[in-house]
Amino acid sequence: MYYSQVNRQNLKFADLHTHTKHSDGTFTPSELVEYAARQGIAVLSVTDHDSVSGIDEAIIAGFKHGVEIIPGIELNTDFKDAELHVLGYFIDYKNPGFVKKLNWFRESRIERMRLMIEKLNVNGHSISFDEVRDEALNESGGENVLASIGRPHLARVMVKRKIVEDERVAFERYIGNGKSCYVEVLNKLAPSDAVKFILEFGGVPVMAHPGLTGRDEIIAELVRDGLCGLEVFHTSHDSQATKKYEKIAADLNLITTGGSDCHGPKREMAPYCGSIKLPLHIIEALKKKKGF
Repeated sequence: MYYSQVNRQNLKFADLHTHTKHSDGTFTPSELVEYAARQGIAVLSVTDHDSVSGIDEAIIAGFKHGVEIIPGIELNTDFKDAELHVLGYFIDYKNPGFVKKLNWFRESRIERMRLMIEKLNVNGHSISFDEVRDEALNESGGENVLASIGRPHLARVMVKRKIVEDERVAFERYIGNGKSCYVEVLNKLAPSDAVKFILEFGGVPVMAHPGLTGRDEIIAELVRDGLCGLEVFHTSHDSQATKKYEKIAADLNLITTGGSDCHGPKREMAPYCGSIKLPLHIIEALKKKKGF
């Protein structure tokens, strides 16, 4: 069993969507767990983007603070020129095959960034990969920053270099889809592939914050691929969106999950761990699906 199952003391709630310095968060895993405990969180999932390197530290901290840690991940996928995220819970994150494929995703992202920078340089705009990496590092202090490096970091460097007035212009003129310095995602991961990947390595796949994605038409399709849950409760969902996705989840017999999408302090208007408090019966439903 790869997660910490501890005495919950007086803690009563769960938060199933959080990030640490191992992707684009600002908390270390230990800091995140300590903060969660102070918010009354009994069960916490660390779901870094395309990274599981912070889970072991979180599990150790979980034993210390009486917080049960569910190993998780958030996979970034591409669907009709939009980004769609799939969460995975109870992943066999130490499996060599899983780690190898995850590294492949990350290397593809890094190579894509290098190619975009190369295009900018050919167009007379001198930018180095190190500058973009440092921008990503400055944003989160991430120990595994290359797991989440992307176009927003490049756009910020372009603003600092005065190539563009703001990040929006960077996308509209240079690095947006189809623009002169845009590079297609290498080794694209489709949402259906992410669901199957999570299932392959023992996880429970859940579609993240559907209200942010705005691609409701894919939910039923992903259920056919093995999707088990829908993130109904999220800090970006107002009451209307929550009710909408509760109904979709019920109609499709999906587990309703949720989380704060905490990225820690030093992020403007960032949601904090515990801002979404799930009842613990949701954890039991996930465990039943997993087979515990």
